[in-house]
Amino acid sequence: MAVAGKLDFTPSFLPGLAWSVSAYYTPSTTPRGAHDDFGNLLGKSSLTMLDAEFRYRVPNTVLELRGEVVHVTFGNPENLRANNDSDPANNVGKTMYGYTGEIAWHVPLGTILKTEWEAVPFLRYTYQNLQTGGFAGTDLNTPTGAGQTQFYDVGVAVFPTPKIVLKATYQHVKNGDPLGALSDSFLGGVGFFF
Repeated sequence: MAVAGKLDFTPSFLPGLAWSVSAYYTPSTTPRGAHDDFGNLLGKSSLTMLDAEFRYRVPNTVLELRGEVVHVTFGNPENLRANNDSDPANNVGKTMYGYTGEIAWHVPLGTILKTEWEAVPFLRYTYQNLQTGGFAGTDLNTPTGAGQTQFYDVGVAVFPTPKIVLKATYQHVKNGDPLGALSDSFLGGVGFFF
């Protein structure tokens, strides 16, 4: 069982701005019958997630700004399966969080095949820390910084119609774990809205 809620705001005094806050809570993330590597049943662990995000399309310009921040708290993380296996690097802390900011420019490409095409080049920065606070269980308490990752993205999204997007992104990754992913990548995707 879980409870979730969201509030959306579009203030009339600032056209183009939309923001929201949301929350999610479940009293137990532990699957029925979950156990550690020694066969001991695991107790309950709750999860609370808070999120805030905004999007601001500056009126009468091509500029758009976006941002989001998320914070997650685990109750009784000592009961999580990841903290009760034989892999000391497979740990979950009491909290995790992340945030992202993006700046984009909407560039009209004119009419192609009777639809208005638009290109949206963007720059995005994302930081995530997936292992904060202490943790407990059978694993050693040896945080490695594996959860601290930064992403630097530059890319372009092309909209043949407002409901279809073609996206290409170059991503540079900085990982706090010396053994973590450090390579850059080129990403492509297709999306549709319905």
